[in-house]
Amino acid sequence: MVPKRLLLQVHRWSGLVAALLILLQAGTGALLVFRTSLAELVDPAGMTRRSAAGEASLSQVVDTARARYPGYGVEKVGFPQTAQGVYLVHLLDPRGAGRYVSVDPGTGQALRAGGLWAFPAEAVLQVHYRLLAGRVGLALVMLSGLSLLVMAATGLSYWWPKRGRLKKSLLVDTRLPGKVVLRQIHRTLGVACAASAVFSATTGLVVAGEFMLTPGPLVPLAASAEPVRGDVDGALAQARTVYPGRAIRDVRLRQAGALDVFFWAPEASPHAVHRVRVDLAAERVRDVTPAARAGALWMTILPIHSGDIFGRAGSLVILLGALGLVTLAATGPIVWLLSRRRQ
Repeated sequence: MVPKRLLLQVHRWSGLVAALLILLQAGTGALLVFRTSLAELVDPAGMTRRSAAGEASLSQVVDTARARYPGYGVEKVGFPQTAQGVYLVHLLDPRGAGRYVSVDPGTGQALRAGGLWAFPAEAVLQVHYRLLAGRVGLALVMLSGLSLLVMAATGLSYWWPKRGRLKKSLLVDTRLPGKVVLRQIHRTLGVACAASAVFSATTGLVVAGEFMLTPGPLVPLAASAEPVRGDVDGALAQARTVYPGRAIRDVRLRQAGALDVFFWAPEASPHAVHRVRVDLAAERVRDVTPAARAGALWMTILPIHSGDIFGRAGSLVILLGALGLVTLAATGPIVWLLSRRRQ
């Protein structure tokens, strides 16, 4: 049997080393539960359409974005995901520096343009998935997930009560000094959030691990600064013939002379997509990759990680779990500092 003192030491130092990472991951995760609605609420001027009607073409959206940043190439065009949503264009210069432009779906006019921090919801997404640091960021994300698993295991093992003492072991006695109450709150909340922590850490590790090995859907690769050669509207129309009536997540211009169109595939999972690659010069479908044949583990695991696969109830559970982890990541170091001051 592992000594209680050793369990406490491992739990404490794992938490102190990874506290900031866990705080970032849990905090951004909580914000991402309702990311689309949050983006429109926080930035209505830049992330909600102003036009009442009309439908701008893809070429118009691309031209609008390139006009704001000459010398930048279009890497991705995110399509509106709600009735009030906008196009969000991601551009890259030859050195890999990124810029974003939101475009009104009705008029094709730019609503907001700037770097990543000009678009808070996108910034939160990039911080959560890779800490704005590429593969190094993904490695740190995985480290925080491993630390969370270690803390859940050691914390539960240290706390585990004797038979008949469960209720007492979870009691928070508000008559005691404040630092003792804080420690009891940390303990009780940790027990309550243990299952959620293990769930989030395990699924997050699987997704981050796959993105570490492959670029994934969230990591920009490259974009040519040269003007797009070919009819993107015609290419998009060709792609739509493969999956008529399907909503589009985004289109990408990563490969020279080709347009990749990603259609939502809700029959596979809430985050799954079908990919259609169209030759821009010939306006001919070059390749089709259905979600079932993509071989991407994240399409299955990511909606579980986010709670989307369980509907609104699942999203609320994930939100509460994330807020619990934020509280634990904040109270843990405070409890340690108070104990050090007492000593």
